[in-house]
Amino acid sequence: MRIEMDPVGMHRKLKYTIEFAEAIANLNCEYMIAQQLPAAVYISTDELDDLRRLKMLNAKYPKFVDVEIITEKAKPFSVLLRGSTKIKDPIQLPIHFRYHAASRTTTLAKVKLGAPQLYISCTNDDKQLIDKALLEEYDKFYCLDESATDFVEQTEMEKCNWQRLHMELSIDKPLIAEIPVGDANGYVPVLCATLIISWGATVWIMLTIRKATKRINKQLAEEELQEEKLE
Repeated sequence: MRIEMDPVGMHRKLKYTIEFAEAIANLNCEYMIAQQLPAAVYISTDELDDLRRLKMLNAKYPKFVDVEIITEKAKPFSVLLRGSTKIKDPIQLPIHFRYHAASRTTTLAKVKLGAPQLYISCTNDDKQLIDKALLEEYDKFYCLDESATDFVEQTEMEKCNWQRLHMELSIDKPLIAEIPVGDANGYVPVLCATLIISWGATVWIMLTIRKATKRINKQLAEEELQEEKLE
C-alpha cells in the first residue's frame, strides 16, 4: 500500500494506492482500510455522502462529526474505506484539519496520522486459498462494528469473517501536517484594540445619526415656513 497526503493547507486529501498480488486479486474477496484519524482531523460527512452518491468512494464513517469544535475538545475516530481486491486500486479520502486553542509557547502544531490497517473478507471457498503468510494472524477473525466504524476481534469464524492482512507500506513523506496556532500572548492587546475600535465606531455612528437628524429637522422646518408664507 502506498499513501500520500497533500503537502499544504487545512483541507487535504489522503491518497491510497493498493496493489494486490495475483494470488489474492483473482479471488472473490473484498477489503477494508481502517484509517484512524486523530482529534486534530475531521471529515465532512456531507462531502463524503456526495462522493458515495456519485460512486467515487465506498466508505463507512460516523454519521455526525462536529466540524466547529477545536482540537482540544474533539476525539479521534476511524474511517473505513471499502473495495474489491484488484491488481491496483486507488482511493482518495478528503480530510480537514481543526484549529487549535491559542498558545503562549508555540505557533505551530504538528499533527501526525498513523498507518492504517488492512482487512480482507473472502467467500468460504476462496478463504481457504489465501496463503497464511499473507495474514497477520491466521486464526484471528474480526467483526465489522459499523456503529464505531471499527473492527472487533472474535474467535468464531462463522460470525466474523474479516481477517487482518499483512501489507508492505510505502510512505515517501511522513504523514505530518503543521497547523498554525494562535498567539495567546496577544489576547489582551487584541481585546483592548477591538474594544477601542468598537466603541469609537459606535460613537461615530451615533454622532453621524444625530447630525443627520438635525439637518433633516432643519430642512423640514424651512419647508413648513415656506408653506406658511405661501398661505
